[in-house]
Amino acid sequence: MPSERTTYRKLISAKLKDRKIVWVGSQGCDAIPLTEFKHPVISICFGYPAKHEEITEYTYEHMMNLRVNPYTYDANEDDSEGIKELQRILIQELADHCCLIPYKSMRIIDTAYFLNHRSTLLLGHFSEFQRPFTHKTWMETSLEEDGVRIIPWTYMQVNEATKQEIFRTALEKPLMLRINASSAGSGIMRVDSKENFNAAWDWLLQHNTPLVAYSPYFTGASPISGSATVFPDGRVALHPISLQCIGVPDLTSMNFGYSGNDFGATQDVPDAIINQFEGMLRHVGKWLAAKGYLGVFGVDALLHEDHLFFNEVTPRFLASSKLSSEVDEMLGRPNMYMTHMAAFLGLPPPPQIPLRELNAIQPQLGQMIFHNTQPHLVTVETNKEAYNELPFTVSQTPKSDVSVAPGSPISTLCWNEKILEPNGLLNETGKFIASTFLETITIRPHGLKLKPPRS
Repeated sequence: MPSERTTYRKLISAKLKDRKIVWVGSQGCDAIPLTEFKHPVISICFGYPAKHEEITEYTYEHMMNLRVNPYTYDANEDDSEGIKELQRILIQELADHCCLIPYKSMRIIDTAYFLNHRSTLLLGHFSEFQRPFTHKTWMETSLEEDGVRIIPWTYMQVNEATKQEIFRTALEKPLMLRINASSAGSGIMRVDSKENFNAAWDWLLQHNTPLVAYSPYFTGASPISGSATVFPDGRVALHPISLQCIGVPDLTSMNFGYSGNDFGATQDVPDAIINQFEGMLRHVGKWLAAKGYLGVFGVDALLHEDHLFFNEVTPRFLASSKLSSEVDEMLGRPNMYMTHMAAFLGLPPPPQIPLRELNAIQPQLGQMIFHNTQPHLVTVETNKEAYNELPFTVSQTPKSDVSVAPGSPISTLCWNEKILEPNGLLNETGKFIASTFLETITIRPHGLKLKPPRS
């Protein structure tokens, strides 16, 4: 008897007919779950190549020998030959009978799509439509009016009076300072001293934002992340949840930078909290559908002193989408790529079980993402013998001739034991994995090569 996953995949394939699948995004490796379909898969991405025999791929990283920071890179501001060539390839690929799946909406995708809209089935949103959903303040205040418990932000204009008020507040107790739009923790900083405040305020001014938000810092809070897909009628398909790895200095230079996920650690969270989180996911999904949004989305929440606080919505695929899909595959469930496609193709969501039941049966799987923590370009060299003998899976390590931008991921490590403490920091197993991996690579400033010793 065919599994629920197989049946759902066949329904989607029947809708696609003979179309090829074109994936466009930040990471080429994110296209791998699409190879489960029997359709040709084309990946056009900035970096992190899939190196998969069933994917035809084009990456900016390969063309330019440069790995950009996917959290801050804006292709619309790039006039390099690499991005021009990627767009030319995208336009050419969309000229054939295909379906287009964007990791997130971008103007360069809009241009290619509109030039080929008669041959292309777009399973995503126009970038100008999607942009409002990235405005954190609009999203959270709207959801709060709907009854969702959000972090108690205070909103202020950016001026000298605001600077003084936030400074006085920060000296009394640590607080979080945040801008309106950012990803992976790049738009938030902890402030707890005079020196730290001055650096944070300079950082804020660099973003040229008219509005700033600050809130109390929740010591020891657990960062819970969930992904789901919303359908046109507001129904929501749930996918595995995880604890996020946040702000580990060895992994990222950002105060609260995203650096991975642990899909087993959430099994320690009480069922009552998981039920609340499910309610939050479904509430957010219904709200998104009412505003016209459909497809995959993520919700981040903080669990602090037995209270669950909504943190933010991510209106796109996630950096954990590939790993989440592996968890779903192990359980024989349709993954978020399938449900996202189904939402745009007019199919209903697959059968659902309560999130607490899904959380209880999730296999233990986690990923740790190493970023370039230096403020400059670096190159990475591996000690091939030690690197190849590591007792865990390592992927996406760049070639030694690729320059890695500040803040950009260097490598992804996967492991089948818990790697995180409840507060999102590495546990002893996670620390062992990190230190063991670091011994197998050498990170150098861009272009710096060790000279051979003189004879």
